[in-house]
Amino acid sequence: MKKVLVGVTSVVIFVAFCPFLCGAQTPPPTDNVAPSAAQRAAAYGSLAKLPDWAGIWVLDFGPVPGHPEEKPVLTPAAEAQLKINLADEAKNEPPPSESANCLPPGMPTIMFQPYDVEFLFTPGRVTIIQEAYMQVRRVFTDGRGHPAHVDPTFNGDSIGHWEGDTLVIDTVGLGHRTPLGYHELMHGPHLHVIERIHQTGPDKMEDDMTLIDPDVLVKPWHEAHTFTRHRNWQQLEYICEENNRNQIENGQIKPF
Repeated sequence: MKKVLVGVTSVVIFVAFCPFLCGAQTPPPTDNVAPSAAQRAAAYGSLAKLPDWAGIWVLDFGPVPGHPEEKPVLTPAAEAQLKINLADEAKNEPPPSESANCLPPGMPTIMFQPYDVEFLFTPGRVTIIQEAYMQVRRVFTDGRGHPAHVDPTFNGDSIGHWEGDTLVIDTVGLGHRTPLGYHELMHGPHLHVIERIHQTGPDKMEDDMTLIDPDVLVKPWHEAHTFTRHRNWQQLEYICEENNRNQIENGQIKPF
């Protein structure tokens, strides 16, 4: 009988303290709770109405028609860092990148890597799968907002909505030690990225980005990238750590 009581007591204690001992996480803030069915229907409508983005999309390099190349207007601190980076580039010594250690580049540059992307449509979500670093972006289109407190991550917290055939993505909560996408400048912890992704032809797509970063940019910076679809391609497995020949040591990229 004593053994039974001890066992029951142990179970009670375990259940009481399991949220602390088992690593359970606190519930997300109420403003990030998935909306009701009616709210979801109003936010993204029927999947049958969404555009056909099936296939593999590969980045096009070069200027984007109708989008003249725009240089960012930088804060004084960022301008000083840019001069250092440009001087290093002139000596063929670009600033070391953590990507050499196989860390993903994060947003926004994950969207213009020389690797393909794939879009998956499911109710209330668009999933963007990058071949590069096997990264995944989850864009919630069910009408929710950003959490009250966002832990910074490489790809951030993304919410989106459809404006006709254009997917509008709002991303915040980005880790501050990843590239902005301009001569290896790093963005700040408050970077805010707004994307408008839409087709410009049967197998052409455009991603128009607006980058807002009070720590690096004096005003929003606009850039655009285009993609070409290959309907019969498949993504390959990308394992950066396999046979990796570069590493960063004391701020320098060195061979193994």
